[in-house]
Amino acid sequence: MIPLATVIWLLGIIHQTRQLFLESPSNLSTIAGESVTFRCAAEKSPEPIVYSQWKSNTGSLLGYHQEGVLPGHQGRFSYVKQNAEELHLKITHVNLDDDGEYECQMLHPEEGPIRAKAFLNILVPPQLVYFSNYQPNSVIAVKENTPLNITCVVPNVKPDPQVSWYMDGKVMSRDVKQASMPHLNKTFTVYTSLVIQPGRSDHGKIVTCEVVQKETETRITTNTTLDVLFPPSEPIVEILGNPSVLRAGDNVTVACAVTGGNPPPDVFWYHENKRLQSHSTLDTRTKEIRNVYSFIATQNDNMAEYECRANNSHSGNAKRKALKFEVNYPPASVELFGESNIRYGSSAMIQCKSLSSNPASQITWVINGRTVPTPTQREFFMENGIVSSSNISVHSNELSQDAHQINVECIATNPEGSSAKQHLIKIIAPPKAPRITGLEDRKFFEGDIVNVTCEAQGGNPLAELSWYRGSEKVNGAHNEVAGFSSFSTLALRVDRTMNTQRLKCEATNAALDEPLIESQYLSVYYPPRRVLIRPAESSDQRLLINKPARLVCGTLSSNPAAQITWQFSRANDGKVHPGDVSLNETTRDNGYNVENVLSFVPTEEYDGTVVHCIANHPEWKHSVNTSFPLNVMYPPKMLVNDPVTVIMSEGDSFKENLTVRGNPAVSLWQWRKNGVPFDHTIGRVFARGAVLSGKQLLSTDAGVYTLTATNSVGSTNITIKLAVEYSARITSISTPVIAATGDTILLECEAEGEPSKSNMINWYKNGEPLPTQYRGNKKAILRLNATEQQSGEYICRADNGIGVPAEGKTFLLVNSAPRVLPVARYSKTAGILGGVAKARCKVYAVPTVEFVWEKDEQLIKKNSSKYSIVNTQIDYSTYESTLWIKNIVPDDYTKTVKCIARNSFGTDYLSIPIIPPTNPEEPFNLTMTNSTLNTISVAWEPRFDGGSDQIFEIKYKKQNDDLIHLVNTSHTNLRLSGLAIANTYYFQIRAINARGFASGWTSPVIFATLNEDGVNIAMVQNREMKYIKYFPVLLIAICCILIAILVACCLLCSRNKKRKLREKTEMARTAINGGDVRQVQMYGTMMGHDGMTRHDIDDRPDMSEDEHSVRTMIEVSPNGYMQPIEPMLYESTGLLEYDYQSGRSYMGSSQGTTGRNITYANVPYPEPPQPSYHHHSNWNSLQRQSNNNTSPQHHLSTFINPMGVRAGPINYAQLDGDLV
Repeated sequence: MIPLATVIWLLGIIHQTRQLFLESPSNLSTIAGESVTFRCAAEKSPEPIVYSQWKSNTGSLLGYHQEGVLPGHQGRFSYVKQNAEELHLKITHVNLDDDGEYECQMLHPEEGPIRAKAFLNILVPPQLVYFSNYQPNSVIAVKENTPLNITCVVPNVKPDPQVSWYMDGKVMSRDVKQASMPHLNKTFTVYTSLVIQPGRSDHGKIVTCEVVQKETETRITTNTTLDVLFPPSEPIVEILGNPSVLRAGDNVTVACAVTGGNPPPDVFWYHENKRLQSHSTLDTRTKEIRNVYSFIATQNDNMAEYECRANNSHSGNAKRKALKFEVNYPPASVELFGESNIRYGSSAMIQCKSLSSNPASQITWVINGRTVPTPTQREFFMENGIVSSSNISVHSNELSQDAHQINVECIATNPEGSSAKQHLIKIIAPPKAPRITGLEDRKFFEGDIVNVTCEAQGGNPLAELSWYRGSEKVNGAHNEVAGFSSFSTLALRVDRTMNTQRLKCEATNAALDEPLIESQYLSVYYPPRRVLIRPAESSDQRLLINKPARLVCGTLSSNPAAQITWQFSRANDGKVHPGDVSLNETTRDNGYNVENVLSFVPTEEYDGTVVHCIANHPEWKHSVNTSFPLNVMYPPKMLVNDPVTVIMSEGDSFKENLTVRGNPAVSLWQWRKNGVPFDHTIGRVFARGAVLSGKQLLSTDAGVYTLTATNSVGSTNITIKLAVEYSARITSISTPVIAATGDTILLECEAEGEPSKSNMINWYKNGEPLPTQYRGNKKAILRLNATEQQSGEYICRADNGIGVPAEGKTFLLVNSAPRVLPVARYSKTAGILGGVAKARCKVYAVPTVEFVWEKDEQLIKKNSSKYSIVNTQIDYSTYESTLWIKNIVPDDYTKTVKCIARNSFGTDYLSIPIIPPTNPEEPFNLTMTNSTLNTISVAWEPRFDGGSDQIFEIKYKKQNDDLIHLVNTSHTNLRLSGLAIANTYYFQIRAINARGFASGWTSPVIFATLNEDGVNIAMVQNREMKYIKYFPVLLIAICCILIAILVACCLLCSRNKKRKLREKTEMARTAINGGDVRQVQMYGTMMGHDGMTRHDIDDRPDMSEDEHSVRTMIEVSPNGYMQPIEPMLYESTGLLEYDYQSGRSYMGSSQGTTGRNITYANVPYPEPPQPSYHHHSNWNSLQRQSNNNTSPQHHLSTFINPMGVRAGPINYAQLDGDLV
């Protein structure tokens, strides 16, 4: 024990401590989330408090701080003080971690340290209450008087609340247990259980769990409802109306009532364990379920049981209650058993039995309308009633013999009704013998219908008549009774089986032990059913040509015997042949079999002939015939004339079906070509049996085809001569010949074709035929004296009138000096600064030419960083050289490059100026190459492209129509479709290059489509208008001539001035360069057409006319005449597609062009190397093709140039910097 002094000392210290505190901290309770303040203040003293602090519930010191929020604790702890003697601790948003003991500590200057403690109790009110195994507000199903444990759970509360149970508001205190489970966060989970044993009276009551926490004044509840399961009461059954007696046909209503039960029970009526169709009703006031069933009582309901069954899911076996009925009903009928026929003088026993009835029936006998005493009656109890039975004996001698029958009636009667039935007993007697009529004429023909009658008189019952043919009964007779006689009539169809057969009639009745019979015999005439023909010697029906043959015709069973004749069905043979009788015998059915033989010698004409055998007799109504086709075997025979000639063209197909006749059919087909056998196929010829066919024949398929057809008798041959016509083809032609002037040259050409014709091989040059020498039909020789005029291409043409003529070419190449060919597009070259320019020249020379390029009389090296040279041989005598000039600088525009071509016979050259990019030049020679009803095909020749690839824009419109159509193409020809029939169109064309520059439009030309008669409408209109407009046209022509004279004078003056200026320029160049001046002929300046204007180069002030002239200079050959222009055409397989982008601005325009990389495809020269500083082009898929005049026509697409077409060249004098 603690000493008393110690206790007194502690109490003193506590008292002293309390005296030192003016305000001691006190215990606090609050709900989590609220704020609290522990107050602590000391007594005032002269000396101020030196130190003061608080210690938290975790034992940690909160430190010496001034007023304000303390560090840590999420900023929830703070000191509150107004003077030095007080230090209050404020805690905001308290939580369970703040629960515990706090201590205020102060250091008093006089008394020393003083302390005071207080507790903070955090309250957690209940937020949730629930049943551990049930959902809130749910229904708990429980069987009646079964214990039920319900547990209520209150989680996470502090302190423990008070939990109470209620049932429909009544407090439940028995069998209540409570427990709590602490948690680490100082809260508790409270478990309260209630154990009850509900009865049916508790069904539907509400059980409530209520939780009350006084500290926080919190009250929450949760509920559940009891669903008590219990069985229903015993069924109560009754018959509504309580009838004293039930009779068959009454309407009976039974009811079954059941009270209670949860869930509500199912109540149904059952009969013989089968549920009846009825419906239950529920009385909500009394909770009674009632099922009422109505039915019509029948005799089957007598002693029947109707059962009511009530059942729910809790009752286990159904509860049952049954009703048993007794139903009165009369007998439905009676049944009589006994003999129906008795002979006179005998008796019969008759039994009468009623069907079931309730009550039992009484039986009464009535014989021939007279009631007789009823013998003893017996009763038998059945399941649904009682059966009554009685026997009586009836004697025939009690009646007269003429009555022939006894009528016996049985009557069964009970209180509900009666039923009766009669039974007839016949007294039997035999009839008289039957008699047959209708067969007085004993000869009948097969197929005749004979009506025969049989009559039997008297008898009781009357006789039953039956017909028999031999021992076989005949059905289908018509029987009738007339008076005291029976009659039977039979319609008998006579056939051969009845010949000499017995027909009998039998009469029977109950009084006869054996039937009475009458019979007669028949005689039937009939022809044979069929006639057969067969060969006499063997079973083989085939006959061999020219070999004697015999045929046998036989008839089977006829009456009388058949008379046979023969006849052939050939057109010229109507003769009847009697033949020879070889057999005449009697059959088992008394008929006759006859055979007749015909002898003859068969020939080929007999094959397929039908032989008729005719069997006849005067006693028959018709004859019987049969046919026998003669199968005469003979060797194969062709039905066409030999030989057969077939003429076809090469590439055609044919089918020749040879008709071969033979018997038997051909078993072996053998084909030979030119005597050599083949199997089915040879080359492109196919043999299948007698059919010879060919598909896409070649000349090698021609020949003599022989068919051998063989059968078992012999063989035959036929020949087909197949001739395959094909167009002439050249098999050999002289190789190109290089010769010197004066040499004699022989050019040979060999050809073949089918048919081969004389003079079918000819030589041509420039489309003109040449004198030719012939060696037979297959060789032509051309003799030439080699001169420069004879040099060139020679065509050998072979034409035999079949297909397209064949052509072969060779060349006579006469040695000559190079000659530059004047090509308009090659007259100059152009390129942008920093870009690439291409200069080309084409030369004719024999033999091979060597190209050299010069610039300002300086030899250009073949390949360097500045230049690239590509030489190409186009054909045997035409060569082309291409110079690529790279990294163009302004100084290049003042230069001229020279293409020099030389061989051992001479030299020629072409000077090509380098100019800035400019407009392309107008195409020329726009012509119509073809026209149809709705299409026009045109072609043209291009000129210089201005330094970049060009396309061609075609403008056309219909006469008297303002709608203009524009199409473009990269080709030099096009075909326009969808045009109007017999209409005139105006056509113009211009060139547009890749930089957007365009040439002027050409002068309009008129083309027209054909009319429906195939006539060119333009020619017709021109012819018609010729005379109509003669005078106006003449007047206009005179005016034009006068104007032209005036213009010519002006132009002549201007040309003289320009010529002098050019001569001065050439003289200046000569003086500088020391070179010779070649003659030039100037053909005016580049002028636009149709009113179109150009940006004249005079607008460039920094450049002279000489430096960048827009005049067209055409060099003149040393011989003094202008070289003919050979157009070089693009052969592009696609249309131009490019994008035009904005870039630099030139000549004051708002848009410019960018550099481009061009892909060259299908050209005979390589693409020059591209400098690394070139930009990628925005011209997509622009392809340059090889230049030739064989480009095909192409359909067009619309040309799209978003920036429009340049009307003039770029003013390079205004450019600053790199252009690329």
